[in-house]
Amino acid sequence: MAGMTVGGLASGLDTNSIISQLTALEQAKVTREAAKKTSAENTLTKFKELETKLGNLAQKANALDTMNGFNVFKALSNDEEHASISGAEGANAGEYEVQVNQLATTQKVASKSFAAVNTAIGGVPSTGTTITLSLSAAAQKADPLKKGVDVKINENDSLKDVVNKINAAEGSGVRASIMSMSNGDNRLVLTAVDTGTNGFSIKESTGNNFLGASGLGIIDNTSTDSRVTTGNALVTIDGKAANNDTTFDKLNTELGKNNLTTSSQLRITLPTNDGSGSPGAVNVALHNGTSYKTIGDVLTDINNQLAGAGAAFTASVNSSGEIVIEGNLADDQNFGGDAIKNVKIQLGDYNGGNFTVKKDMGSLTSRNIFSNVISEGKNAFYTIDGMAFSSQSNSDDKSITGTTFTLKKVTENDDVVKLSLSLDRSKLASNINAFVEEFNALLKFIDENQAAKVEDKVDEKGNKGKVRTIGAFTGDSAVNMLKDNLKSMFSGTINELTGRMNNGYSTIYSSMSRVGITAGKDGYYSIDSEKLDKALIGDFEGVRRLFTSNSFSDTPGFSAEKYNEFAKTGVFEINAAEGTVNGKPTSGVGNILNWEDKSSNYLTRVGTISFETPGSGSATVTFVRGIAAQISSFVEQAKKGSDSLFKKTEETYQNRIDEIQKRVDTVQQRVNNYTTRLTSQFNALERSIGTLQAQMSNMSAALSR
Repeated sequence: MAGMTVGGLASGLDTNSIISQLTALEQAKVTREAAKKTSAENTLTKFKELETKLGNLAQKANALDTMNGFNVFKALSNDEEHASISGAEGANAGEYEVQVNQLATTQKVASKSFAAVNTAIGGVPSTGTTITLSLSAAAQKADPLKKGVDVKINENDSLKDVVNKINAAEGSGVRASIMSMSNGDNRLVLTAVDTGTNGFSIKESTGNNFLGASGLGIIDNTSTDSRVTTGNALVTIDGKAANNDTTFDKLNTELGKNNLTTSSQLRITLPTNDGSGSPGAVNVALHNGTSYKTIGDVLTDINNQLAGAGAAFTASVNSSGEIVIEGNLADDQNFGGDAIKNVKIQLGDYNGGNFTVKKDMGSLTSRNIFSNVISEGKNAFYTIDGMAFSSQSNSDDKSITGTTFTLKKVTENDDVVKLSLSLDRSKLASNINAFVEEFNALLKFIDENQAAKVEDKVDEKGNKGKVRTIGAFTGDSAVNMLKDNLKSMFSGTINELTGRMNNGYSTIYSSMSRVGITAGKDGYYSIDSEKLDKALIGDFEGVRRLFTSNSFSDTPGFSAEKYNEFAKTGVFEINAAEGTVNGKPTSGVGNILNWEDKSSNYLTRVGTISFETPGSGSATVTFVRGIAAQISSFVEQAKKGSDSLFKKTEETYQNRIDEIQKRVDTVQQRVNNYTTRLTSQFNALERSIGTLQAQMSNMSAALSR
């Protein structure tokens, strides 16, 4: 049989053993290459473990890398049923007494009645129509450039179809449902996502046929009336919504006080004279010479003045203390179109011809007039330490910086809820300790896999010797660079916090060593708990900036808000009026400037950052990444994209494995060919010897005759 040999039958040699031994010598070359492959595979496996450990470190860093995340407070309430408190970015420890007078409620309106929910509604042209829904507060905050959500309505859509389409509109400020009553009365119900008088708005691209009487009957399109409300509310000193019977001396106009005088007036600025009011202002006195007037009396005076000038609208006050102006506003030059933004309603005094504002009712906002209002959206009213406040929601995070008051239930009988907020230093120290421990664990993992080990070994013959075994990362420049970068970030100084740089923030806590986190002789870090606690007590803000991403400005109202992990730190010159950053134009709208820095790429990535401004003026803003923020950003950069550090390093290791495998295959083929050749040669030798032996046997037989 081809390829088979019976060793030494003719020659007497153990040819099978000879072939096996000679092949083994060659096979050793394959074994050496295979060992290299195993080593490379082990390195790749260890690098993936390293990625996991970096992810663990990033998780610990994430708990400390934002101003909000770094704030760890103990929040206490003596009456959780009525109100609670929490701390966020910019919060300070404090104690507060809260009274809840009115909770914010949700706006809810209904359509006209329908006999069926699965038949076409009507009022829609054959080409369809589009309704635009206002955004929820969360959606507006996430994307300030977005103005609304469009929903396409088709000619044959039913109530159920409209409900499904509205509820599928991402970011919409309204939710839809169907209310079916026992008498076959079916109505579309629209409920605001957010509480408060802002509620939601809805409009149609082709007039109001679908929203009006011929369609849903949500909007009253039989009238030319429209409605606007003031942005600020009239609040009483004791923290309640003002109403028609409230006298003006009972209004909260300044930090829980009333600073109006007997000569104070309510002024409505009407910039255009078209017969609806004199240009300049309509003024009504708040005091009749004997006592302060009620809000209802003053609004009646205003309505009489406006009616006398030919105005086709009236002013009133709603249940949230907002002034409401309703009527034929579209045809009035003061209220129609863009002119409305120039109308102002203010309380104050005239001094030498100049009007001193003591209470500004804010800008006017257009509102829908709905046909069937189930419930009116109301604002929350409450007091904090005796000072009156109003809020669109039951969660107030604006009155006191960084502090959120959550209102849950109206308090009774002048009861107060006692709330307190205190820095939880032990929890914060625990988070910092977890971050340091995870960093040490990462360093130890790298060190263990970088070190080469020398061990005693005894060979097959009993000879003793030393064997050197290299680690998975021994001599690996990529891992060594990664380790050096991390240690540099961890132990470096944040120069922007030293006060030496332009617009620098001044704190002594500009490095880890300053807060008691130092490296020992073994290269690993430990925490001096006493020193860290002293730093948190002495300069909490400085310590927080040492760890977090943050910004500061030489002008109030300017700050860096949103940024990606590729955004460069540094000093930025902001011109809000021109909409520029460092002299270059930006995208954005209103008070947000969106900046792209294509020169700040890490492996071709673009840095983006948004700056918040007051809408005018200029400032110098410094954007800083603290220790935890730097490491968090570094890990994010390292793992993102096909050209990232992780991806590139894995590809390098895998390419090395593939190249070794090719060598293994090539050398193995050579060994196989060598074995085949040896076998063939020894078989030929055996055949030749066998032939000679046969010939000699024949010759011997012939000679013996």
